Amino acid sequence: MTDDNPSLEEQRERIDNAMLNAMDDLDRDYLRGLQIEMHACATACCSDPDASADTVQRCVDRCQLPLTRARCYVQQELSEFENRLEGCMRQCRLCGDEEVHLERCSIDCVDSHVAQLPEMLRTMRATLEKGL
Repeated sequence: MTDDNPSLEEQRERIDNAMLNAMDDLDRDYLRGLQIEMHACATACCSDPDASADTVQRCVDRCQLPLTRARCYVQQELSEFENRLEGCMRQCRLCGDEEVHLERCSIDCVDSHVAQLPEMLRTMRATLEKGL
């Protein structure tokens, strides 16, 4: 392997870093706001001195729903992205046993998937903005 071709480990690190950056952006832009709302809502639930413990718990559970749905949506999208990347990498292994081909194909998989992240993030942002 030449210095021009990153190792499989470097490629994995590259995609991991791109996904972590994407998740950090979504967290800052959307999930934290939902978390703040959830805590404010739960605080209001707990502030009712006349509410029973069961009523307070049901109220708190309702407060958690928007954040839980958003996190599940984000996790599902990331899992699908990772599955597509793994499928691409698996195809590389099936289509050729030459090391050079495998390296080039793997690099192409990572490049194409990193390039897809901005559009995936735009779509996720639009969905989160609409609410789930």
